[in-house]
Amino acid sequence: MTYDGPRHDELARFLRERRDRLPRIDGANGRRRAPGLRREEVAAQAGISTTWYTWLEQGREVNASPQVLRSLARVLRLSRSEQAYLFQLARPDLDWRNRLGAQGLPSAPLLSLLDGLAPHPAYVVNRYWQVVACNHPAAVLLGDFETDDEWSGSLLARLFLDLEWRQRFVDWPEVLRSAAAQFRLATVAMTRDPVLAALVSSLEAASEAFATCWNSRDIAEPPIWRKSIRHPVAGAMSFDFATLQPGGRDSDFSVSVYTPVDASTARRFAALVAATPDSRKAVPGVFARDAGAEV
Repeated sequence: MTYDGPRHDELARFLRERRDRLPRIDGANGRRRAPGLRREEVAAQAGISTTWYTWLEQGREVNASPQVLRSLARVLRLSRSEQAYLFQLARPDLDWRNRLGAQGLPSAPLLSLLDGLAPHPAYVVNRYWQVVACNHPAAVLLGDFETDDEWSGSLLARLFLDLEWRQRFVDWPEVLRSAAAQFRLATVAMTRDPVLAALVSSLEAASEAFATCWNSRDIAEPPIWRKSIRHPVAGAMSFDFATLQPGGRDSDFSVSVYTPVDASTARRFAALVAATPDSRKAVPGVFARDAGAEV
């Protein structure tokens, strides 16, 4: 990265201020100290050298790894927004959103298939598991994929970071492990992809659960399995879940489909869909919006 003086200065100021607000450890014999932790105390708790941490606070050009930044965030007791700010200052190159550019959209036939799968919930993801299109039943079952936060449209982020999704999936821990293992297998040929590297680093920084699952290096094929959903309006429902892989020009996309398991689920979900207005945007998917495409 090119040296950016103002950004490094702001990083130095931010680290010093957050260190100073921590509860201090009084010295020997009860002697009082200045507020906050010493640099060496922060470094020791984060598992890095004092010299290296001092360079960060001095605004030097230091290439901190996501693991180190996550450790510093823990020691400095940063909130999620403060942790995101730390990453933006220390490693702006890891912001996967800046690397996406104008991504392609599914073909018109695939989008027609998506709507044709209704009343079954279905959505399309690209190779980064960014939701690029969904039908109305999917938005009703899982909520709006496009949000105002930094993880808008990211299926992995919704799974690992969205508290509402954590409540919605009854078997949430198993869903997380399976998702990380599937994503590792699906991206095995993308090891040099800069978007993938930035996305994984960002998720590792934001979610201890993702870091644990990802670093286990488990792999798994897309399963056909039963998912128990705890919907805030319709209550408990069961769906069979499957992933379809299109060919041809749509080979970079995959389609996920939820099918009601029993008559009770089908009946209650159909009533829920009928009672819920279709609030999806006219242009499907964040990439369509970013690229200015018309469908």
